[in-house]
Amino acid sequence: MKKKYIIFSLTIILLTLFDQISKIIVVNNFELYDSVVLINNFLKFYYLKNTGASFGILSGKMVLIILINLIMIIYLIREIINHKESNLLLVSSSLIISGAFGNLIDRVFRGSVIDFISFTIFNREMPVFNLADTFITIGVILYIIMIFMESSDERDNSK
Repeated sequence: MKKKYIIFSLTIILLTLFDQISKIIVVNNFELYDSVVLINNFLKFYYLKNTGASFGILSGKMVLIILINLIMIIYLIREIINHKESNLLLVSSSLIISGAFGNLIDRVFRGSVIDFISFTIFNREMPVFNLADTFITIGVILYIIMIFMESSDERDNSK
């Protein structure tokens, strides 16, 4: 059991570092609103500062966003403690917590979140995001899968 928690902790640290290093590279090599096309009409780096949450919602409400972030992190840690046997919970939570920490560091120390990845799909530009957002998104998808698997198991056990 201890080994799981060590891996969980190391995963969070490494992913958070990876996110922060990617943002440092962008900040040190791009001017605000600069863009570099990586794959024409599909992928580019576009340096933005986001003072809100996802898609800019709650823009300027930094204290509220930080509180929500901290509550989410505490909730996920409690879930892990209460459901020690769930590897999927451990993986999904480590991704979500890593992303939350990465963006929390930006909010606290930079006053905004550094976003820089931009996709264009079907001639429509998607919102700009960062690696922390990617970790959170993948973690939430895995968390939802886990919930569906648990509810399916409960239905099967009640028959």
